[in-house]
Amino acid sequence: MSTIRTRGARASASGVATVPLRLLLSRLDQDQADLDRARALLAEGERLQHSDPREAFELVHRAALRGAGVIAARANRARRRRLPLNVWDALARLGGADADRAEQAAPMVAERERLDRAPGAHPDPQLLTEHLRLTAAHLEQIAARLVEELPAPLAELTAE
Repeated sequence: MSTIRTRGARASASGVATVPLRLLLSRLDQDQADLDRARALLAEGERLQHSDPREAFELVHRAALRGAGVIAARANRARRRRLPLNVWDALARLGGADADRAEQAAPMVAERERLDRAPGAHPDPQLLTEHLRLTAAHLEQIAARLVEELPAPLAELTAE
């Protein structure tokens, strides 16, 4: 069983809070569903990249937000003080690779704001391509993290 600290968790004999397996699996299911939705948004954005770049950019950005949201939600489960609601600010506060991802997303956030202000504008094609690439890579990293953070007996089941 995992020894993940969280509110509402049970204390083990060692005094460390443990998450009941059912709750752990429920959270994993939710994270996986969010990740699957992000992948679907990304795929639709890729499909529309050439025919409707504006819509494609929006879909890719929403995929990026959903993926970042998975990381923020997982981090909030183990924190006493919740992260900011803005997922890019939340990732920046987490530090490391998450902060790097938030920094990578800054030009995409600025481009989305520009598009919101100018309804007839089209996204920069290079930014759209970069957003697709970075978001796809980030979603794959998130998928790997979901498996890595499983308790060993559950992680072994995913390897079979």
